[in-house]
Amino acid sequence: MSLELTVEDLLVLEKHRLDRLRSCFAETLAECFLHLSQNNTLTIHCAEAWMVDQLLSEIDRLRSAVWVITGAQRLSVCFAQEEVYRTSTRQAHKRSKRLQSA
Repeated sequence: MSLELTVEDLLVLEKHRLDRLRSCFAETLAECFLHLSQNNTLTIHCAEAWMVDQLLSEIDRLRSAVWVITGAQRLSVCFAQEEVYRTSTRQAHKRSKRLQSA
């Protein structure tokens, strides 16, 4: 019996990790699209501005949950196909960088 994970195994695990993260922020993330990239970044695409506001109001808890649950080292929040916020999941909140929209 092989102990190596298949691509299918990894996809199932990723789905479970993202579902677990959604359950921690159920009201906000229910309608968001989550993407965990190969460069270890979790990108959250929000459909509504209030979702972004809610996530940013809980950014320390979100940042920590993203690190613990998904293992992602970076977090990006997008709205209207633009990145509006990004941070490392392992740094203090005050070191995060808020992007200015032009």
